[in-house]
Amino acid sequence: MEIGISATFGGSPRRDIGFLKEFAVAAEEVGFDCLYAPEHVVFFASYESRYPYTPDGSPSFPPDIGLYDPLFVCAVASMVTSRLRTATSVLILPQRPALLTAKEVMTLDHISGGRFDLGIGIGWSSEEYAALGVPWEARGRRADDYIAAIRAAWGSDIAAHEGEFVRYENAVLRPAPVDGTVPIIVGGDSRAAMRRAARLGDGWYGWWAGVELEPHLEQLRTILADEGRRQGPGWSLRVGLPVAGETPDEVAARAAEARALGVDEFVLGAGIPSRDFDAHLRNWADALASAR
Repeated sequence: MEIGISATFGGSPRRDIGFLKEFAVAAEEVGFDCLYAPEHVVFFASYESRYPYTPDGSPSFPPDIGLYDPLFVCAVASMVTSRLRTATSVLILPQRPALLTAKEVMTLDHISGGRFDLGIGIGWSSEEYAALGVPWEARGRRADDYIAAIRAAWGSDIAAHEGEFVRYENAVLRPAPVDGTVPIIVGGDSRAAMRRAARLGDGWYGWWAGVELEPHLEQLRTILADEGRRQGPGWSLRVGLPVAGETPDEVAARAAEARALGVDEFVLGAGIPSRDFDAHLRNWADALASAR
C-alpha cells in the first residue's frame, strides 16, 4: 500500500509558494508517495449547502480560508521533486470547461513527467456553482460528459465528441499526455460517485469519515463488479483519513486496517503546521511505514 498526504497551501504568508516547494521536497525525502491538493475556486462567508463530512453539515474550514489552485500546486511540487506523484483532491470538474481542463492537465502531465493523477468530483456547494455561472442541476451528467470529452481529446490526433454538454469535431489538442492519457480518479462517497468511478474512472478516492470502511468498500466493489471491472493494474482504490486529534500510532493502526481491506493508497489528512513541518512529516512517515 502506498502512502499519500493531503495538504493545503495559500492560507497564510507562511504557506506560500516557497513553503510549498520545501514541503514537497521534504514529503518526497521522508517517503510519501503522493501529494494531494484540494480545490475550491471560491469560498463564502456562510453556506446554505450542507458540507458532507461533518455531523451538522457545517464546513470544517474557516470562512477566510485561502487556497491556491490545485493544478498550479501540483505543477510547482512536480518541478522540485523527481519521484513524488501529485493529484487533485479533488478538482470539481463540472465547474471548468472540458477542453480547457484537458489542455491544462496535459500540460501539467508533461511538467511532471507523467507523475500526475487527475482526481475529480462534482462538489457539494451550490453557492460555488452559482458564482461560476454553471448550473447546479445535472452536474453529475455534466461530469460524465466532460470525462468522455477529455479522453476523446487526448486519444486522437483529430478528435470529435458529441455529448449532452460538450460537442466538437476536427479538434486538435496535442501533444498527447506522456503515457497517452492521465489517470482519472473519481472522488466521492455516494453511490453515484462510486458508479462514476466504476464506469468511467481509473480508480476511486473516498474519505474515511462518518462511515465504516469495510461495508463501504464492499459496496464499491459490488458496483465495480456490476460494471464488469475489477481492482488491479489500471484501477486503484484510495482512502483518505481526516485526522482530528489521533496520535500517529492510532492513525497507523487505521492505515493497517485499510491495507488489510485491500486499499491501494492511504492518504493522510493531517494538518501539518508550517513551523517544523519537516519534523512533523518525518514523524508521520515513520509511523505509517509499517502499514505499507
